[in-house]
Amino acid sequence: MNLRIACLWSLAFGAVAPAIAQPATRAEVAAQRAAIEQRLDREKQDCQQRFNVAACLEDVRLRRHEALAPLVRREHELAADERRARAAAQAERVREREQQASAAAPAPRERPPVAAPAPAASAIARQRDAQRRVAQRQAADVQAAADAERRRAQAQERVRLQEERLQAHEAKLRARSKPAAAPLPVPSAASAAAAGR
Repeated sequence: MNLRIACLWSLAFGAVAPAIAQPATRAEVAAQRAAIEQRLDREKQDCQQRFNVAACLEDVRLRRHEALAPLVRREHELAADERRARAAAQAERVREREQQASAAAPAPRERPPVAAPAPAASAIARQRDAQRRVAQRQAADVQAAADAERRRAQAQERVRLQEERLQAHEAKLRARSKPAAAPLPVPSAASAAAAGR
């Protein structure tokens, strides 16, 4: 009962999460977090000795959340500061590289004018290229026609083989089939009358 009153008093007056000085580094945040976790683990163990375990554990969970909230916020602030510092350092490195590159870059040189190719030689070369392309196209057409003929012959062969297999299968079925059974005899009038009784 005494512990319950103490817990309620501490919740009411905020003594559960004592004023924590803002830690300056991640190590300080981790140390404070470990201390809070250790204290709350002891409280959880104390809860296991009580009759109303679930309510006590819920109180510990709420106090844990309240106690760790400022530390989590501080961790986020530290992470944001680290990201900003890394971004600034990266921007500075890029700026230095650009300055070094601009200082080290030689002045653009003037290119000597490119002499135009001899018109007769280029015309002959174009004509040869055109003839080569025509010959390649014709060879490709001949090859395509041969491929089409080969595919057509293969398709016809597949159809013929399929028909042969089907005929062989039907012949096998005909050879295996039994002759039709003889019909049942027609019942005589006497047997029909006896069955009716």
